[in-house]
Amino acid sequence: MEVEQTPLPGVGIRYDFATAYGRRLGLLVHRDERVDLVVYAENDPDIVAESVTLQPQERAVLVELLALPPGEDDPESRTHHRTWQLTEDQP
Repeated sequence: MEVEQTPLPGVGIRYDFATAYGRRLGLLVHRDERVDLVVYAENDPDIVAESVTLQPQERAVLVELLALPPGEDDPESRTHHRTWQLTEDQP
């Protein structure tokens, strides 16, 4: 898989790749260390369809979730914990 790295003067570096289904995804790493996760439009790879700014802790959680399915490692070493909320079905 090829990852394109594009320097953006005054902004940071953009990393992009195409999935097996042809969707383009990327990360924009700003000079101030802010990171945007971007999904490009299906019909135009130059247009950003969605963008989510991630804080450092959010990036760490996303990396963990993508690298290893939850529950398959030592839960004490995780940067996040599962929270379950149980509710009763209403008749």
